[in-house]
Amino acid sequence: MSEIKIPKKLIEVALPLDDINAAAAREKSIRHGHPSTLHLWWARRPLAAARAVIFAQMVNDPSETVSGDKRLRETKLKIQSEREKLFDIIRDLVKWENTNNEIVLNRARAAIKESWRFTCELNRSVPEASELFDPEKLPAFHDPFAGGGAIPLEAQRLGLQSFASDLNPVAVMINKAMIEIPPKFAGNKAIGPLIDSDNQSDLIDSWSGVKGLAEDVKRYGHVMREEAYKRIGYLYPKIEVTETMAASRADLKHLIGDKLTVIAWLWARTIPSPSPIYSHVNVPLASSFVISNKKGKEAYVEPVITGDSYEFVVKTGIPPTESKSGTKVGRGGILNVCYPRLQFLSN
Repeated sequence: MSEIKIPKKLIEVALPLDDINAAAAREKSIRHGHPSTLHLWWARRPLAAARAVIFAQMVNDPSETVSGDKRLRETKLKIQSEREKLFDIIRDLVKWENTNNEIVLNRARAAIKESWRFTCELNRSVPEASELFDPEKLPAFHDPFAGGGAIPLEAQRLGLQSFASDLNPVAVMINKAMIEIPPKFAGNKAIGPLIDSDNQSDLIDSWSGVKGLAEDVKRYGHVMREEAYKRIGYLYPKIEVTETMAASRADLKHLIGDKLTVIAWLWARTIPSPSPIYSHVNVPLASSFVISNKKGKEAYVEPVITGDSYEFVVKTGIPPTESKSGTKVGRGGILNVCYPRLQFLSN
């Protein structure tokens, strides 16, 4: 039986690690369009690193493909030159802006196919060559523990048929959403109901790739939002800016009389006060009353006590120390009696 010949791969020899590391580090600050926004996953691999590693695993090192006496300087220079061309492909591949650049991706896919055809030619005398080494069919990619799906996603992007799974059902769902479902609807136009206020849909003249699927997800999301608003919208009313509110907020003075949409609601559990005197008062369990600690945009909620009732007022500026402590400590919801403005709740 003929022995299967496996050429040395680029990853076994050298990689442009500085370029890969720089792209992977930059990717941490990117959110829009990144799979991490679909669902956070621990130990998520950077897309740039996954793409580079898969490419380097699939292409042969030029020391295997360049003909000539490897001891000669001329041959060594040619090998180095061909290796540098592969490095250039990797340098382009790892850039975030080239994630869906078909020109860059096609260069990488062509290099992978060329290496695969070379490998098939080396093994054409193997008895199972017709099945194992078909030059027109790239080997499939299998990842039984795909996690966040970065590696099988990039394998698919590079032209390989990807199969991914995991023991964690959340990981399975992520991979289905990124790898399994989109290809099934590639090239299909959107069929969901148009959004009346959306003029962008009319500008789409080509439903290439998964544009149709993405548009349908957007339209369905709009339908769900409108339905949710009908059912629970009254629980989230708009806030009218009054003169009293603007008195301490110079940034609100030009908005007096306007009704503004609240962009964030702070939710807290409540429990009856442990004090017998105020057992009829529900105590909010909040670890902190600070809304924003960002420099120049500090904001916090201040409880205003009136008799045995209270209300909350949003204030701007550096939060006082007591606002940072809230009314509970730890996960058990134990009241923090050190907060002076709500001390009556535990006296």
